[in-house]
Amino acid sequence: MISSTMVLTFSVGACRLNTIVSFARLCKTKTPNATQVAFLTRLVRQEPRNKPAPFPYWRKKYTIFNELFDPMLQRFDENTRLVVVDGLPAVGKSKFCEKVADEFGLLYMPPPTHDQYYVNVHGFDIRELDPQFPFFAKSFDLPRFLENPHDKRTAHFQMLYFLMRYDQYANALLHMLSTGQGVVLNRCLYSDIVFTEAMKNAGYLTENVMKYYMIVRDITLEFVKRPHLIIYLDAPVEVIKEKIKQKGLTYEVNSKVFSTEYLNDLERLYKEKYLAPLESHTHLLIYDWSKETNFSTVIEDIENVNFEHHADKKKLHDWVFINKDEVKKFRLLNGPCRQDALSQICQSSTLECPRELSWTADELMQVDEVFSNCASEKNREGYNIEVGENNTWTWSHFSLMSIRRTPQDFVNRDKYMS
Repeated sequence: MISSTMVLTFSVGACRLNTIVSFARLCKTKTPNATQVAFLTRLVRQEPRNKPAPFPYWRKKYTIFNELFDPMLQRFDENTRLVVVDGLPAVGKSKFCEKVADEFGLLYMPPPTHDQYYVNVHGFDIRELDPQFPFFAKSFDLPRFLENPHDKRTAHFQMLYFLMRYDQYANALLHMLSTGQGVVLNRCLYSDIVFTEAMKNAGYLTENVMKYYMIVRDITLEFVKRPHLIIYLDAPVEVIKEKIKQKGLTYEVNSKVFSTEYLNDLERLYKEKYLAPLESHTHLLIYDWSKETNFSTVIEDIENVNFEHHADKKKLHDWVFINKDEVKKFRLLNGPCRQDALSQICQSSTLECPRELSWTADELMQVDEVFSNCASEKNREGYNIEVGENNTWTWSHFSLMSIRRTPQDFVNRDKYMS
């Protein structure tokens, strides 16, 4: 029997509606008493679907008008899920993510990088401005961290990674809620704690930085929801070290960071600080990835995960909404209102910001002066007249670049999205 009150729950594919038309999108049959689909479905097994076109969030703001009339809920189906693949460095996450996305028709978002932060849409790399910046404002990316993890800019490096992870996670939610297409992430916001703790244990971060990070993290997690499914690829540290050598990236192979002690700590923290706390809320699949398992077995396991939500359990409770208005508010939070969330994240800490994460007034003035003399960095993307941009009259323009200058989250957007 379908309740006259709409209860949206991604944990059963999307929602229960009091209309047969909308409900039929979530069921194996077109009768209102049918069993709801609670399992991810491979592309080859999906039946033809007549759904509203995706909302074009990449070029159009989600306005009050859209909030009232957009058929958002009718886009959702059993594959409207957020899947995360995690594991130690070099274990094989990228290839795994691509295979899962291909099998289920999901969007794969490659992991954020510092190039996405430092290189703008005009191809200018602001790392070229380093000689003009004060020390704490100079760029510090992954190769530099792996070369010198004790650098005082390491704190900013890790905090920036956290914010980039948040930026991507919000983009994943935005895409899923706007199109109905599920998303696969290579690591995520929740697993960032593993690396921060390991860096603190290794002496790369101070206790004050760690305290500040945890406060910011707690605030940030209030704006998002835990994944539907986490797939963890496990492998012994010695296997990981060999895989790092096989990748052949000099700054990784020669780095003292990837020591046996550090990688062992990462492995322990993954299981204690990430997988264990999320186990009661999120479905977990864990594989020994010392040697790649038969991938058909993995696909079958994913297909057998039951995403049905039970009111008396925590599992997937994040994805239960009171009504459709709650869903739309959540979508707005991860779209046009994201800058407000970021402001709250960056300004709500009750702990004084450590020196490693802050700039003095003089440093800020120096940075502003450098950017004011850089044509492609004078104004935000779309409004730099000196480089041929002029969005003065496009009031509906919505930029997805909250943290990074050139995010690559949507490079695969059109692959399976109809």
